[in-house]
Amino acid sequence: MKQLIIVATQVTGGKGGISSALVGYIDGLNEKGIEPIIVTSHGKNMVVSWFNAFFKIMLLSIKYRNKAVFWFHCGPWLSLFRKFTLAVIPRLCGALTIGHIHSPTFSDYLQTSAMSRLFTKLSISPYQHLIALTPWWKSLFIKHSIKKTITVSGNPNNQDYCDIAQQYMLNPKPIAKDKKRIQILTMARLVEGKGIDLVIKSLCKLPEHFQLVIAGDGQLASELKSLVNQIDLSHRVTFLGWVAGSQKQALLSQADIFCLPSTYDSFGMVFIEAMAFDLPVVAYDWGPIKDVVTPEVGLCCEQACSNEVAAHLLTISHDLTRYSGNGPKRVLTEYTPQVVCENIAMLIR
Repeated sequence: MKQLIIVATQVTGGKGGISSALVGYIDGLNEKGIEPIIVTSHGKNMVVSWFNAFFKIMLLSIKYRNKAVFWFHCGPWLSLFRKFTLAVIPRLCGALTIGHIHSPTFSDYLQTSAMSRLFTKLSISPYQHLIALTPWWKSLFIKHSIKKTITVSGNPNNQDYCDIAQQYMLNPKPIAKDKKRIQILTMARLVEGKGIDLVIKSLCKLPEHFQLVIAGDGQLASELKSLVNQIDLSHRVTFLGWVAGSQKQALLSQADIFCLPSTYDSFGMVFIEAMAFDLPVVAYDWGPIKDVVTPEVGLCCEQACSNEVAAHLLTISHDLTRYSGNGPKRVLTEYTPQVVCENIAMLIR
């Protein structure tokens, strides 16, 4: 078996989908007896991190040569460029190089201008193999004549979340017939494109017993809090800031519906985390999201507007039992570390 070297952001302590997904990947690889070497490609000091990663990869490439698989996790432009500079060395040394595309901006790069497409294709040229997060992504790559071997592989939940999904399969979440309070949970970075403003505005069109909890931080935090005050919803909206660990799990277990009508997600780790806790999901129907949030686990808005968000939240609240058990089942079928990591294990073998 070849030595696996993962080149990515911090596996623990990072914020965002790649960091969360990597925890699940490590769980799955360890269970299959694969111990990867992890090279952190960027940290607080970007230049120092890059130099450290460059020299580590150079030494590993010389040591293992064609007996290694280098797995690069790629984000937006700067990440793509950084990984390009790091991937050239192992490719020249005969190692297998894999590019794993995580950023929703990759879609923009391929669909804006000819120059953008050219540079995008150049940025992934060192990779012999690509991993696409959903079938939609693979179709997009093929449509734009990316002639590489492409494997579709969704991100995994970590093992703790999969164990929780198993518990909900055995003991479904109790649902009261006449709920006096519907708790909507939104969990994300508070940045443009996440649609959190739409969730806030949707409360104006919903009965008073619908409450919203927002977990996350980011540059729009002050603006979103001002919006809540402007439309007089402070008694129905709670901002918690960034949450993790047991606090995050507690929020997911207490919620009734998860809502994030994001137009800026390449996969949506938080959707499969919510599914593990047996939460129906309201999302936005674009690109890869409709591959993840399918009709049995929730509803997708055709338009990014508060009216449609409110309508879908109301529809789901009237029939929560319809979705009971579907999320955990989907997680255990498609998004466990063991299932997802089999694709990687095959490449190593």
